[in-house]
Amino acid sequence: MAQQRMNVQSPVERLFANRWSTRAFDADKPVNSEQLATCLEAARWAPSCFGEEPWHFIVADRFSDETAWQKVLDCLAAKNQLWAKQAPLLIIAAADPVFTKNGNANRWAEYDTGQAAICMCLQAAALGLASHQMGGFDAEALKQALGMPEKMHVMSVTALGHAGDVQTLDDDFQASETAPRTRKPLTDIVHAGCWQQAWQAPAGAGWEARYQETPIESLPWFHAGLDPDIGAALDQLMPDQHVPAQHVLAQHKLSAGHILDLGCGPGTQSAALAQRGFDVTASDISNSAIAAAKQRAEKAGLNIAFQTDDVLNSRLQGPFDVIVDRGVFHCFPEKADQQAYVATAKRLLAHDGILLLKCFHKDETCEMGPPGRYDETDIRGFFANGFELVETHTSRFKGPIELQPKALFCILKRTGEAT
Repeated sequence: MAQQRMNVQSPVERLFANRWSTRAFDADKPVNSEQLATCLEAARWAPSCFGEEPWHFIVADRFSDETAWQKVLDCLAAKNQLWAKQAPLLIIAAADPVFTKNGNANRWAEYDTGQAAICMCLQAAALGLASHQMGGFDAEALKQALGMPEKMHVMSVTALGHAGDVQTLDDDFQASETAPRTRKPLTDIVHAGCWQQAWQAPAGAGWEARYQETPIESLPWFHAGLDPDIGAALDQLMPDQHVPAQHVLAQHKLSAGHILDLGCGPGTQSAALAQRGFDVTASDISNSAIAAAKQRAEKAGLNIAFQTDDVLNSRLQGPFDVIVDRGVFHCFPEKADQQAYVATAKRLLAHDGILLLKCFHKDETCEMGPPGRYDETDIRGFFANGFELVETHTSRFKGPIELQPKALFCILKRTGEAT
């Protein structure tokens, strides 16, 4: 039911990932009374100021009281009616704006009613139900139609039911149902100590979330075998491979085979490299990714050294003859992070060591994917200090998704003494 989560910045309970505001409901499937009671019970246990519990809910069930349900539907905004007409339940949440104990204004009533409403929706998600809270309605018409006290503040109408077929929706709604879920980054909404200072999530938290929530084979960057660009480059670099003298790589033969798979992810590249006889060290910022990669290697009987590591603050020790990067560098659009990456690569590579770098190409315009997209000129500038750009060519990232993003594949040689 849940759409693909994009740009998740920290692991969360799967309940939060599964809850989303669908518009597609199964019009023929009612919510049974036990399920409804459980959802409302969850709302009842929401926190509130002084334990006031200022919320009230009116349940309109199309299967048991179609008249009341129709009254609620008629008070919704026209666009909401187009899809909410399929929902078996329409539930009004209203806030009592005064404290019962003294009649004073309760400025937290609306906030607390919202807490109760989300508790109801989260419980619905836990039961496998779908929900969608609406703010588009005529509050005065609702109060009149349902006989509500004038003082009550109508906060929302929630459609509740079983998720239905997206194809039953109008075309405009189908697009929103299938679009990736997005949220503002934490740096935009969370402040550290003062308004002017953004709070920063741990560097690896977002990657940890993706690996915990998504099956390995469904990750957009998953590739079962060795990436063809990496394989072809290694074939050219190995001394036992015949390369024409005029080939640009002929003068950059590898004398040894200690390889770092940087950002190894699920470990498919690491395993393929080890199967070719290389001495492989594999690193990733996600503990879950490393665990999955270890399991893959053990199952295949491969000896690979795995280490959880952040390339921007690396604890790895070189030297390596080759660093393979299939999709790390393009995660860094900021200059300071790019410089930190280059410094790490310089430190870890042996003299004349090779960096095989594959990143999104600047010509790739799809919204999905990393923030950094580069061309040959960009790469030359980023790696001007300490590297020679040996070769580049355009390519594609092949994976489980139909879209194969345009990529730039680069072969860079470490120059100067190792640092």
